[in-house]
Amino acid sequence: SNCIIHDEGCTNAQNRVQYLLCRFVEVLSSTFAATVTLCLDDLQWADSTSIAAVNQLLLTGGLASQNTHFFFLGCYRDGETDNCNPLWKSLCNNNLVNAGSTDVKLDCMDEETLTTMVSETLCLLPRLTRSLSSIIYHKTKGNPLFVTRLLTSLSKDGLLRPSLRRRRWEWDKEKILCQKLPDDVAEFLMHTIISLPYDVKSVLTILSCFGASVDSSFVKKLEGALDRALLDGIDTAVAEGLLDKIDDHYRFSHDRIQEAAYNMMNSLDRCKFHFSYGLALANFDDYIFTSATQFNLAGPEAVEEKGQNAIIADLNLRAGKKAMDMSHFEVAYSYFDHGITFLRKKHWEEHYALSLELFDLAARCALTNGDIVSLKLLSEQVIAYGRSYEDKLNVLYLVTCSLAFSSKLPESIEKGLDILANLGIDLQESRNTEACIQETTTLLSTRTDDEILNTRQMTEPTMIIALKFLAKLESGMNQTKPRSVPFVTQKIIELSLAKGMSPMSPIGFVYFGAFISKRGDISSGYRYVKLALSLLDKVGRESAGEVICMATQVKIFVEPIQAALEHHNDGYAASMVAGDVFNALLNTALEKICMLVAGVKLQTVREEYNKSEMLAKENKALILLVQIKQVQRDVFRLIGSDEEVKIPEEEKLIASNNSVLKTFCFRKAYISFMFRSYDDAKEYVSKFYDCRENAWAHLMVTHINNALYTGLISFWVARKSRDAQCWFARGNESKLTLKRWAESSPWTFENKWHLLEAEESFSHNDYEVAKLFYKQAISSAKLHKFVHEEALAYELAAYFYLELGEMEQSMEYFLAAHERYHEWGAFGKCNSLFEFVKSSFSPTSIESDFSPSVSGN
Repeated sequence: SNCIIHDEGCTNAQNRVQYLLCRFVEVLSSTFAATVTLCLDDLQWADSTSIAAVNQLLLTGGLASQNTHFFFLGCYRDGETDNCNPLWKSLCNNNLVNAGSTDVKLDCMDEETLTTMVSETLCLLPRLTRSLSSIIYHKTKGNPLFVTRLLTSLSKDGLLRPSLRRRRWEWDKEKILCQKLPDDVAEFLMHTIISLPYDVKSVLTILSCFGASVDSSFVKKLEGALDRALLDGIDTAVAEGLLDKIDDHYRFSHDRIQEAAYNMMNSLDRCKFHFSYGLALANFDDYIFTSATQFNLAGPEAVEEKGQNAIIADLNLRAGKKAMDMSHFEVAYSYFDHGITFLRKKHWEEHYALSLELFDLAARCALTNGDIVSLKLLSEQVIAYGRSYEDKLNVLYLVTCSLAFSSKLPESIEKGLDILANLGIDLQESRNTEACIQETTTLLSTRTDDEILNTRQMTEPTMIIALKFLAKLESGMNQTKPRSVPFVTQKIIELSLAKGMSPMSPIGFVYFGAFISKRGDISSGYRYVKLALSLLDKVGRESAGEVICMATQVKIFVEPIQAALEHHNDGYAASMVAGDVFNALLNTALEKICMLVAGVKLQTVREEYNKSEMLAKENKALILLVQIKQVQRDVFRLIGSDEEVKIPEEEKLIASNNSVLKTFCFRKAYISFMFRSYDDAKEYVSKFYDCRENAWAHLMVTHINNALYTGLISFWVARKSRDAQCWFARGNESKLTLKRWAESSPWTFENKWHLLEAEESFSHNDYEVAKLFYKQAISSAKLHKFVHEEALAYELAAYFYLELGEMEQSMEYFLAAHERYHEWGAFGKCNSLFEFVKSSFSPTSIESDFSPSVSGN
């Protein structure tokens, strides 16, 4: 159906704009010595999208950065924010910003301050103006706007006037006291406007319908559309100080003046005026937003002719689409929603195409804005009244996405499979996995890389959206049904080669490369992920964030892992440019794991994890947030920080999400091993083995430490356990895995393989071979810049020599381990190691420079 819309990454495009804004400010504020200052007034009226942009700016592009010169000033009215206001929520979460902030509360002036102001204004001593300032204070309560407008009014009425004889200002105290003044500034301003000539009052009420400011070109256009003169009245209002003229813009000198002018009209007149202004501007494309807004302020009840409903609904549709092109999805949703309210009964029969497009696009904006309730209501209407299954596919895809975003992956996957089945696409999951992989390999072997890259573009709308469903299944099944991933991958590749390449096609190739890499064929996997990256230049970069993320996970098994940090930065940038928040967060989360594996200093890792935590909270990515905090907890323990990491949803997700459970078990096993808690290490590594069979289907950086530390724990347990053969087998499996990876990337894996060889030889009492491999592990870790694993190799070698009774060699290695852990920033580990050495060696044998480390708090 022609109503199927090609998704161009717009679903999260608001995040793309936020990212680009942050980058823009970051470049400006880090390039120039002068501080970049951003001032925003009346924040109490800002919508949630604008507040989110400010939060993102403060979080990543400005105040949170140490190398930028950026100052933000925000102003708002304290009394006009409640618990539902987006500004209030932001203020309650200002702890997310890693920057010093100051709250400055501006109250009304007290009487003494007002006396000083009047004194300086009239150039008289305070004792001379006190009688006047006292009257003004008790009338205005020190409201600055009220004070300035009242002084102007008194001067205009001759009650405050310059005296040429006395050469100073003078006032008639008794007359001012007798003058009846409104108690509220808004009422006072309304009285001021009422006293103006009719044409000025009329102009002010007209302009108040269009917001706080208008430009002169719009005024001229409005004069022609309404067939009446406006500029003369505007000039008078400027002279009266009610309007300001700045360049070619006219602006109400205060928002309360606009409110007063607007409130001079009763509600019925307002509707009529708004509707008439909307009609007057409806034929001007440049003012489509203004025209649609005027109709929407008037409401459907202002419509007088039956045919006008569909015209206004269509105008809102066009305005909403234009707002989407500008990535302002809350505004777009408002236009679509208003357009729907203008539709009459039986609109699905009388205006089907218009109704379908309004509901489709409103649903897309609802998902982008996180409004799942509205998405549900809108999609139900399309599902109920859509004339064909194809007409329903857009909202069905959005519903599938919403389930995935709501951590309901099983339901999302089941719904996606049902929809694909209705489109005649059967994954045939009952087949043998090996046969599926072989079929895909055979299919790809019939084409060269150049032939694949030059495959024609996909044009069939139904197939394009089918590929989107398959791509969504790919990432979802990776976490919950990894054994089914090859079938999804095969179908994406089959359809891409047969029907043409879509923006989702690179996902199939990158997952295939990652999958066969995990099975051991890293060289072929490396080829396919590079092919997927090249495809992005052919089909567009809508899926670039996910493709770069998965490709990097394979690259680190071929290239030095330190290079992966830059790749994930590219993946984050590509995701944000495409508005793909999930994969932006995934890139940052995996980058932090790479930092840990690469041995980046722990204080830096800690700071980066804090940033990732804030981003995950900001975007409500619950599963990623929990997994980030699980690693964060270990980092704090290694550093020696007393900071407590609370993970409220951890227990619930452990019970429902295998990926979270696996991460939890491994992190517990890892930290127990690092602090030599034998029973806990054995318990949690056993639980990890129980759930790892349902692990993610592709190769990932997490597999590196999984293989290393499960192997180390297994050999440790084998030396102490009666069930030694089982643990030897597990340790040997890890060793062979790391050996195979070392053949692909000696830089990253050689030291890890040698360390497991040493531990295995130790377990088999082959001491001379163990000594050789410990030395090789230490040497390789040092050569390839893995200071943390150099420390670990020294530590394990120290335990080995302690077991042999070679106390001097053991002490030397413990000291070397302590120094490297300290260099890494693992002060908590250093202290633990010191306590062990203190309890295992006589005080005279402990060297003077072997001492506790400073806490990392």
